[in-house]
Amino acid sequence: MKSIRKFFQAALCALITVAAFSQCAPAVEELTLAIPFKCNAYVTPLDPASKVTPSFANNIIANGYSLPNDAEMVAGAWLPEYQQQEPHQISVFFWTAYAGELHFGLRAEDVPAGVAELKVKCCGESFKLKVADTDASKDYYVGKVNVEKAGHIRVDIEPVATTAASYPTFSTLLATGAAVNNLTEKTKDEVVFVSAEDLKEHVPHFVRRGPSNHFNWHTPENTEYFYNEVFVPEGEDINGAYYMLTGGDGFYMGVQPNEKGKSRMVLFSVWDTNTEKGLISELVRNGEGVKSNSYSHEGSGVQNFYQYDWEAGKVYATLVRVRPEYKNGKATGNSLYTGYFRGDEGWVFLAEIRRPGIETYYKGAYSFCENFRPECGWLPRSVQFPSQWMRDKDGNWTELKKGRFTCDGTGHQGLRRDYEGGVTEDGNFYLRNIGYIDENVPYGTDFERAGNGKTPEIDFKALIKLSGSTDDRSKF
Repeated sequence: MKSIRKFFQAALCALITVAAFSQCAPAVEELTLAIPFKCNAYVTPLDPASKVTPSFANNIIANGYSLPNDAEMVAGAWLPEYQQQEPHQISVFFWTAYAGELHFGLRAEDVPAGVAELKVKCCGESFKLKVADTDASKDYYVGKVNVEKAGHIRVDIEPVATTAASYPTFSTLLATGAAVNNLTEKTKDEVVFVSAEDLKEHVPHFVRRGPSNHFNWHTPENTEYFYNEVFVPEGEDINGAYYMLTGGDGFYMGVQPNEKGKSRMVLFSVWDTNTEKGLISELVRNGEGVKSNSYSHEGSGVQNFYQYDWEAGKVYATLVRVRPEYKNGKATGNSLYTGYFRGDEGWVFLAEIRRPGIETYYKGAYSFCENFRPECGWLPRSVQFPSQWMRDKDGNWTELKKGRFTCDGTGHQGLRRDYEGGVTEDGNFYLRNIGYIDENVPYGTDFERAGNGKTPEIDFKALIKLSGSTDDRSKF
């Protein structure tokens, strides 16, 4: 009789559903680690190969909030018809330093009248979940999975059917088990996600974008030109990416892919020196086909846009020149910032900007990789820098062979850890980030490469003529 009893108990455990759990699963109140959807969840396509965020993503999750249970959301945002428009799911991410058994569940804050059926997936396992407005509790046990190694965990919630006007508003992923060390709260270096405490100090818009990462380059004294090459691997030209090549104190230049079917862009921006003192940067001249305007959304200054359909898998180059301005042989106390881009057809002059009240050569050189669309913060991206050189005011070239890796506060303050960089087998510096990649490089890591020793072949007289600069003092 004992053996028969054991057999039926085992069979009962095997037949556990996710909507109702038994003595073989922990009670839902035992799922003591609470991971908010806010800033840890995204709307993603069902196709695992797709790198396109569903067009209605911001109708479902916006400003870091999941679903419509907030004043900033539209009621009934997760609508059944969205699944017919573009098959999608909501994906929640966190990182753990542990492997082992993971019990997890979901907390619903708002359940509209009716019954909703959902499919919940994690670690290769799939579970069915039914949620009804008549349920006594809004906390639901989902199931148990085995986490094989430390790294990022992804939980997908796919809408299947509902009799309600919209799907439930989920707010929290609940967890316990060896895979999260049975923790009851986030702890440094053990389980990483964006907590409610984190968001008291950080803006959701920037957190959801994911960590930006950078290379900081040593800039020799009296550097006048910084030449940098960019290579975006095929498939890495992700919507929302900005690959910034040639940045410095008060300016930056780079390339970005735009939405599908639209021209891609080369950007060159120069900040104002000091708006309170009336030291406003001004456009001296721009190149053919370049659109220039003032901006104020990230500081203020002059921004220049050049539409160019650059392609992933090809090498392009940028060149930025910074030097004190002279008129009639005398320094004006201002500086000029001049940007060029080299595409398949050769060099293009973008713009020349005057920054008043500052007399300087190139300082603070850096490059970075970022995502500026929060709804795309689940997509990884990468960029490489094959060759980099600096040229001083006397015409001497220096090849860049060392770079220091850094990242923004979303990364180095422990909200996320999906960022890395280094040197490829081909000897290119590279940056890779976002998308909850498991690779990670410590903040402040120094990297070095051999270099190629090939000084860029640039006709500076032709470039200066192209830009229309006058009273030029360069050494050719």
